[in-house]
Amino acid sequence: MGLFETLFSSSTADSVPQAQQPGKHEIFPDEKYNVAYAVAARREELRALEQLLETDQTSPTALEAEPFLREIIDEMEHDKEYSLRLRTSGEGLVDDIRELLEHWDKQVDGQIGTIWWPIGADTTFRLYLHYLEVRADAEDDQFSFPESAGQVHTLVQRGLSAMADDDNSKLAVVHKRDIPWETPTEEDQNE
Repeated sequence: MGLFETLFSSSTADSVPQAQQPGKHEIFPDEKYNVAYAVAARREELRALEQLLETDQTSPTALEAEPFLREIIDEMEHDKEYSLRLRTSGEGLVDDIRELLEHWDKQVDGQIGTIWWPIGADTTFRLYLHYLEVRADAEDDQFSFPESAGQVHTLVQRGLSAMADDDNSKLAVVHKRDIPWETPTEEDQNE
């Protein structure tokens, strides 16, 4: 018998009392827990993401920059009875990313911390960043990426890398109150 065979053939029951042996598995209730990826984040990366969202929201789209339409929108903004507001295709994504940002802001105490990257965040970021690239490439659109966009790229790349790990070493079971986009039950929030 080889050295490793003897090492692995000995039973833990021989050396550890039954009361101290770990259970075969632990069950986490679905109502309280879900899985998310642990990702390192810097405060400056979160600020850069916030700046990117602001730049997107304050830069007129090509359609809004059209003089005739801009005039109508301006007139309707002064009239309290009517309101014309253009909704961009990226607006729903902005709301989702803002929710992530608000949650992550609480998780990063100092200059660097760990955030919980929810499943699905990769798709949201891919769609939103593609939308911004299309805007930046459009001739009549006034959007351009801020200088800090590279920090956003770094944060998103780190999140995608955590998800791409073959061994899922960064995947953890986390209480829903700590994961963005998750809604714990009312009693779970009080715990």
